Amino acid sequence: MRKSIVFIFLIQSLLLYSQEIDTTLVRLEHNIKIAATDSLKVEALLEISEYQKRRDFNKVKEYYNAIHTLLKNVNYDKRRQKAKALSQLGIYQRRKSNYIAAYENYLIAKNIFTELNDSSEIATLFHNIAMVNRFQKEYKKSIQYFKKAIEINTKKNRVEALGNNYNMMSGSYKRLNKLDSAFYVISKAIIYFDLDNNYEGKQQALSNKATLLGAKGNHQEALTIYLNYLAYVKKIKKKRSIISTQANIASSYLRLKEYEKALSYVNNSIDLADKEQSRQNLHTGYVIRSKIYKAMDEYDLALKDVVAYTEINNEIFNLKNTKKLKEIEILYKQEQQRLKDSIFSSEEQKLLVIEAKNQKLQKQLYAVFLLISILIISVSILYITRYLRKKKVRLKEMQLSTEIKQLDNELISTEKELGFSQNETILDLERKENLANLKHDHHSISLEQIVSDLRSSNFEEEKIILLKKHLTVLHKDYIKLLKTTHPSLTKTDLEICSYVKIGLSRTEISNLRNTSLEAVKSTRFRLKKKLNLGKETALNDYLLSIKS
Repeated sequence: MRKSIVFIFLIQSLLLYSQEIDTTLVRLEHNIKIAATDSLKVEALLEISEYQKRRDFNKVKEYYNAIHTLLKNVNYDKRRQKAKALSQLGIYQRRKSNYIAAYENYLIAKNIFTELNDSSEIATLFHNIAMVNRFQKEYKKSIQYFKKAIEINTKKNRVEALGNNYNMMSGSYKRLNKLDSAFYVISKAIIYFDLDNNYEGKQQALSNKATLLGAKGNHQEALTIYLNYLAYVKKIKKKRSIISTQANIASSYLRLKEYEKALSYVNNSIDLADKEQSRQNLHTGYVIRSKIYKAMDEYDLALKDVVAYTEINNEIFNLKNTKKLKEIEILYKQEQQRLKDSIFSSEEQKLLVIEAKNQKLQKQLYAVFLLISILIISVSILYITRYLRKKKVRLKEMQLSTEIKQLDNELISTEKELGFSQNETILDLERKENLANLKHDHHSISLEQIVSDLRSSNFEEEKIILLKKHLTVLHKDYIKLLKTTHPSLTKTDLEICSYVKIGLSRTEISNLRNTSLEAVKSTRFRLKKKLNLGKETALNDYLLSIKS
């Protein structure tokens, strides 16, 4: 008997440990039991409520009631705990499709967190308000609230929260048929979950990505992701995800025309949704099952499900609810404005006094700034003036130095010219004396000596005139003979002939006459014609052959 008891105990132990134990839940429940004060107990209840909203969200209402009872008996500032409890209660109400109550609680919580200046919690409430709008098919408005949450969470670097924001926003983009935007934000969600090492969040994001793949027609790829995700959420006992994932699997099998499998999964989803009293999931299940029955030609069953989801649709999504939500939003904005006005009226005088002080301080600062600016400008002007003055003096000194150097060079040049002119004058006088003597006895000086003397001298204009004047003396008989023999020769022709006679080259003649070499050549050519010389007779030979 004793052995049998031991055996049974061992079997029970094995069965107990063969199942997955949620150690996190066990720890959170233990924290509630060991809480020494009401304040600590409320914090423990808030923590477990936050955890259970992803798994067994029906428990959230129980935790809220317990928190509400505890908060009645405490004397400390309970606003933060109250706001957190209202936020979690709003999630419960939203999942029960009581969107109006959820929205009201979110707004009350937001007012409290605004007073407490808790931007992180405000971002969470923006996310939750976005979810209400999304389930009410206000997809554009939901995206606006998601973006508000993202803006705050980005500044606060709340990585996990950013993953949740982008993950849920993808559904709104999908409903607006903006698949590119939906894929973009779901990719960002996966990146943020990876950064946070949040495996559960990443798996949920992959499941939402599968929904987008199904919308693009990739049903087999989507189905594979859904089946993997279903195994995971069953393991962690995430009830709401189990319900929605089975509905998604059924939808994929429907698209793949595997109707029996589709029907099996959707029936499981509807049964669990009914058990959990999730009207939203029931609505989705009936929609999918009506399509499956229609594909199987079971029109009576399809019609029955159409009636069922239409009833839920009219209950959840109706103009009355939409109108009520808008009224709540308008009243909230009016209340916010009233609070701002009342705060302004009570603080107006203080603000005016502060503003007057600020203006006075600004004027003083402006005066100081102006004085400093004038001082800086004055010093700058003084410095620049001195610099320019020194630069001007240096420039004048440089100019004077340059002018002195130029005067020195001019003086040296003048002295050289005077010396040269003096020497040239002496040489010229000597040459004139020789020429004068030559008039009386030209046979005493050889022609070669005169030419050599001419070639070695640097003649100027007056020297050239002197040479021309005395050529007639040196070649008087020769020129007379040429005129007699060739009466057509001009004064220039006779001059050229005289130069040739004394043995000057063409280049020397061009330099002496200050003409080009081509001009001298042209003159010589013309002379040959005037002298009636043939091609075979050279001009030089002919002129030298004439004897005076």
